[in-house]
Amino acid sequence: MFTSKAMSRALTVLALSAAFAAPATADDVRNVKRGEPAPAYRLPAIDGTIIDSTALQGSVVVVVCLSANQRRSELAAMDSSAVMAGFAPDKVRFIHVTADVIEKPYFEKFRADRSISLPLAFDADRDWYARLGLVVFPTTLVIDKEGKLAQVISLHSNAYKHTLTAYIDRALGTIDDKELEKRLAEQVASDSSPKSHASALRALARSMREKGRPAEAKAELTKALEQEPDNREVMLDLAELDLQIKDLDGADEMADKVLAAQPDHRRARQIKGIILFYRDRLDEAKVMLEDALALNPSPETAHYYLGRICEKKGDQAGALDHYREALRRYIHEPSTPSASAPADPKPAK
Repeated sequence: MFTSKAMSRALTVLALSAAFAAPATADDVRNVKRGEPAPAYRLPAIDGTIIDSTALQGSVVVVVCLSANQRRSELAAMDSSAVMAGFAPDKVRFIHVTADVIEKPYFEKFRADRSISLPLAFDADRDWYARLGLVVFPTTLVIDKEGKLAQVISLHSNAYKHTLTAYIDRALGTIDDKELEKRLAEQVASDSSPKSHASALRALARSMREKGRPAEAKAELTKALEQEPDNREVMLDLAELDLQIKDLDGADEMADKVLAAQPDHRRARQIKGIILFYRDRLDEAKVMLEDALALNPSPETAHYYLGRICEKKGDQAGALDHYREALRRYIHEPSTPSASAPADPKPAK
């Protein structure tokens, strides 16, 4: 039996393990670093076949992870299909993946209307997404011939096709790192759109934040938002930064703007739940974070704060369950049945 002191110690250790999980940068996934093996998958496709990663070994594989009814995902789907035409199918394989199984009719119509023929696979239980630790949609992965993650493209920009083509050429070995850097630099120089400037400022802000310079990071993000006032990811970057410096009002303002435009935004709901926690509005925070669990492919943060809510309410067993789940997600341990551990909510079928 745990004594109160031992229980508190266990909660603290587990909480700290989850709390210090490093955030992913924009063009990364949380759980797999470049150069590491990509998680294997065996997924059903929209045409009834099975897509097995083991059958693709020896080819460069491009996987584009999509969300239904999202404009950026649609653009990534169309642009990746266009890029595919420039490569021999025995050298480079292209796959689209989505967890939105209930949106199958949408994908069928969208693909038919745009003559997209490359395979679409379903990760219905988000298991592969969770093992990757996807951060945003769309996310494009370039996996090399050895099955290792070579490159990641988060979201979609005007440079998408140019960048993806360059990354594939590098994975094929037709260009070296120096040539890759040159080609990417040429694209940056030629793209003078507000979106491009905002992306560059956002990247600079990340660097400032990682170096422990939050005031400078906030200045860069403020400039990025001036360049692209409707950029929700910039707003949420600002919200997270405001949370870091304990400016709850500033974080609230940014999160509320995003939720007003997109109530089901997974990242915004999670951030809002954390804000409510720090305002000691525990019941509202619990509702928001539980909603985020159903939307988030890597929900260790939501579990961590749900654990803190349980702890504040005196529910030590519930807190320990959430901390354990946060830690399990962080270290990628397979789930095991538990009489007390709550299951993650599943999206309605």
